Amino acid sequence: METNVIYNEDCLEGMKKLPDDSVDLVLTDPPYLMNYKTNRRKNKNHEFSQTILNDDNPDLIKKYIKECYRILKNDSAFYCFANSNKIDLFKQEIEKYFNLKNIIVWVKNNHTAGDLEAAYGKKYEFILYANKGRSLIKGTRLTDVWEFDKVAGENLIHQNQKPLKLIKRIIKKSSNKNDIVFDGFIGSGTTAIASELLKRKFIGFELDEYEHKKAIKRLGKINKSYYDKLSEEEKPSQLQMF
Repeated sequence: METNVIYNEDCLEGMKKLPDDSVDLVLTDPPYLMNYKTNRRKNKNHEFSQTILNDDNPDLIKKYIKECYRILKNDSAFYCFANSNKIDLFKQEIEKYFNLKNIIVWVKNNHTAGDLEAAYGKKYEFILYANKGRSLIKGTRLTDVWEFDKVAGENLIHQNQKPLKLIKRIIKKSSNKNDIVFDGFIGSGTTAIASELLKRKFIGFELDEYEHKKAIKRLGKINKSYYDKLSEEEKPSQLQMF
């Protein structure tokens, strides 16, 4: 399978084309299984008011984690974002195959809304860090509490978009230049952007056609081969953020 491509297809179908032990790092932000959509926006037709595809499909997550183990090289790392609501399922499935090393706490600069009167605002998300074999961390050893600001609302192109600096940290800590980084739910394309900037290769999948087009457009800003394929209307402006 060609690297440095975001494929518009179901990740499980696409992963069948990947050989065993063929990628160097899995960094993934799958559906959190919350069937979540915001009720705060006045415009109920806004794209961020819609539920995420497969956000109610635990079988997908179970099959996906197993496939991630198959395609990942030995002595390599697996990072998976998760929400506290369903972390038990993610942890249980990951531990069937991987050696879970840490549950990293990503502390954000603001908190969720949720039930304003009967629940505390959540200011964190989890990143499950696991090894297939034993993956040595690059550079300075860090704690398992990471502080990164959320992507500001005016810069969001996907409702679950992760900060570029956070994704870059993961890639730098668990891969080398020219390694292949895999993300089966690449969404806004942040994993691809970070991989390009850090001289890694990547393979990504995004099932939602609309989100896929946005990710390609975003990637076109820093990758000439992608940029040249875009129509004039599709080409990103200098104002668009990573």
